[in-house]
Amino acid sequence: MNRFFLFLAVVGGWAVLFRAAAATDSETPRPFLEAHCLKCHGPDKQKGDLRLDTLAFPPRAGDEETAEHWLDALDAIESGDMPPKKEARPEPHATEAALTLIAAALDAVSGPPPPAVRRMNRVEYENTVRDLLGIDTPLAELLPEDGSVQGFDNVADGLSISSVLMERYLEAADVAFDAVIRRFAPLPAETRRAELMRIKENIDSVKGNKGGVIEVENSFVKFTPGWPPARLDDAHPIEDGVYRCRIGVWPHQAGDRTLSLAVFVGPLFGPGKRDFKGMFDVTGTPGEPRVIEFTTRMKEGDAMHLVPWVYPEHITWRDKDEPRPGIAIAWAETHGPLDQSFPSEPQKHLFGDGETLSMAEGNPIYIRHRKGVKSHTVESSAPREDAERILRDFVPRALRRPADPAVVDQFVALTLSRLDEGRTFEQAVRAGVTAVLCSPHFLLLNREPAVDGFTLANRLSYFLWSSMPDAELTDLAAAGKLSDPKVRHAQVERMLNDPKRERFVENFTGQWLDLRQIEFTTPDAKLYPEYDELLMRSMLGETRGFFRHLLEKDLSVLNFIDSDFAVLNERLARHYGIPGVKGHEAFRVTPVPADCVRGGVLAQASVLKVTANGTTTSPVLRGVWIMDNILGKPAPPPPPGVPAVEPDIRGAVSIREQLDKHREDENCARCHARIDPLGFALENFDPIGGWRDRYRSLGQGDPAPGRKVNYKLGPAVESNGELHGGGGSFAGFDEFRQRLRDEPDRFARALAEKLLIYGTGRPLGSSDRAVVETVVEASREKNFGLRAMIHAVIENERFLHLP
Repeated sequence: MNRFFLFLAVVGGWAVLFRAAAATDSETPRPFLEAHCLKCHGPDKQKGDLRLDTLAFPPRAGDEETAEHWLDALDAIESGDMPPKKEARPEPHATEAALTLIAAALDAVSGPPPPAVRRMNRVEYENTVRDLLGIDTPLAELLPEDGSVQGFDNVADGLSISSVLMERYLEAADVAFDAVIRRFAPLPAETRRAELMRIKENIDSVKGNKGGVIEVENSFVKFTPGWPPARLDDAHPIEDGVYRCRIGVWPHQAGDRTLSLAVFVGPLFGPGKRDFKGMFDVTGTPGEPRVIEFTTRMKEGDAMHLVPWVYPEHITWRDKDEPRPGIAIAWAETHGPLDQSFPSEPQKHLFGDGETLSMAEGNPIYIRHRKGVKSHTVESSAPREDAERILRDFVPRALRRPADPAVVDQFVALTLSRLDEGRTFEQAVRAGVTAVLCSPHFLLLNREPAVDGFTLANRLSYFLWSSMPDAELTDLAAAGKLSDPKVRHAQVERMLNDPKRERFVENFTGQWLDLRQIEFTTPDAKLYPEYDELLMRSMLGETRGFFRHLLEKDLSVLNFIDSDFAVLNERLARHYGIPGVKGHEAFRVTPVPADCVRGGVLAQASVLKVTANGTTTSPVLRGVWIMDNILGKPAPPPPPGVPAVEPDIRGAVSIREQLDKHREDENCARCHARIDPLGFALENFDPIGGWRDRYRSLGQGDPAPGRKVNYKLGPAVESNGELHGGGGSFAGFDEFRQRLRDEPDRFARALAEKLLIYGTGRPLGSSDRAVVETVVEASREKNFGLRAMIHAVIENERFLHLP
């Protein structure tokens, strides 16, 4: 009974649409039931105490028991458990028709869906505050991780609010306010340069790294990948700001290799986050080195850290007389700070720059490289008037719609009360602004009882940008133009062409394909010596680039299942055995050879890594992943007390033998019959996405031919299987992928569900099939284009009109 109440809470809103169809005798699932179900659930037998021939259809409103029975029937048919394997399988179109009728009938007796109101997740909070205030300070890491529902962290049910969370919001709001104000005038922009010998001294001094570099052609050459890096102390800035960084590099004894350099920016010494700035190909000559250039924010004392990647030098055995490749660094420099405004631009945006405002000197502060510097605070000669003006301007922008005057008055009153208590002008404004940034008016989305233009503007921006609407969206909302489908279409196109769409690419793929977990495991160095950070970052670049390419060109989402192209750099192309790709830095659309298994996300190394544990692969883990992310049918959790199956890396027992024994447990057999074949289809891919015909072993096995490595070759891989529910058998990955291609609607429906959940922030239930089908059918007209599917989600009733 509780399950049905949960079902009612999740689904609904479509009763008017389906009631007429469910009410006529000619549109019932009776013919399907008579042909496939009544043998076990009819007058002669009632397996599981379920009798379908007398079960009322459609169920009456309020008859929860009957609805619960129909929900059981829907789950059994949809999962393929019914009809049983030994019985004749119904045609797919007949099954789909029966499922649609049952779902529609259940929807007709369900109540309205829960409101879509939810708070921002921490990524949305950071983006919104940064866009609102014009700052670039990290904030998400100050907030607790958000809960995930149906695979996404922007669904209302996973976004609770607690006292601890509110304390963190206050902390984050304070940090954001501090970032708005520049406390002292910056130094004039200058260039700080690191030359050859000082760079070499820094390298030699790190962890006794004597002999790790040599001097060649007025440059120093570093050979070894990984840490410690080349740390460019003399180029580090002496105060916080935005800097243009330049590095002169060239390849030393590279031969036919493409050498690359990873660049990080972060603290000179000790722990602390070092931000990855990119992987750059090393070209040029000693006389004309390649100049790598980028602009980034740096703190006082931050340095550039350079990590060479001489692939495949670190995983092959080089003859001692063979020239050793390395990366020559001629010089490096920083120029800045480039942001010279005082007061800062964010401060002018928040406070204004009227004549009543000023920056007042305060107490001296310690800065290592400057003397006599005093901190500044914002003051006003008309504090009450300025404070009220600031809050009345800020609140509507922060709330992303015209604000209720009573709400604005509350924040103004709070700010003025701080002045009355004797606080400074800046402290009073801080109190008002941080209160806004922690208020439900700011934190909650979809809080209005009815959908209007501003609601649509917010839904569009948080779907595609994970942040607040920009000025153009807000102006269209104010003019009432977002109710026009043509205007909405044009805005979606504009937003998908905006650089902020990278937030959608990263956040959606990070959760749908679990790319956020790419660093959760580190492959065993003895089993997979070819794994390195360059490969890991190439994995991410491929999958994001593949998604981005489909989005830009509006290519069919069926390319996610199989494609005749991949998006590769040289490192990944070598990993896949695809020739003709040169350069690690740039990713390019590359044709997949006819005899190559690559193409589609299931053959991408990123997906294959996040579905493994670093040492071994598990058909169970990969099968569960496919059920949820590709087929849209999440597997239930395992029964309590049942241990996981751990593959034997000694090579003594095969994973298929282990799982066959595991399925002898009756509690496990039903789910594993669905899960395991899907996972076995990917067994030819190892934990880092390489192709294998035999497992690698640290115990029994044969020596690997042609390579001096620590692992041995163990048992042969078995990747054949039989799909549950009459889906047919397959001999390996290619045939399995063909089975998926044979049912294009199945994946299109699964991806439409994911986009609907992510785009609306609402979970989907069993009776939401009609909602999903409207998206699938709308995108079918454009060959299931990814861009077309996003448009269809936005034009769906659930996105446009449900509060």
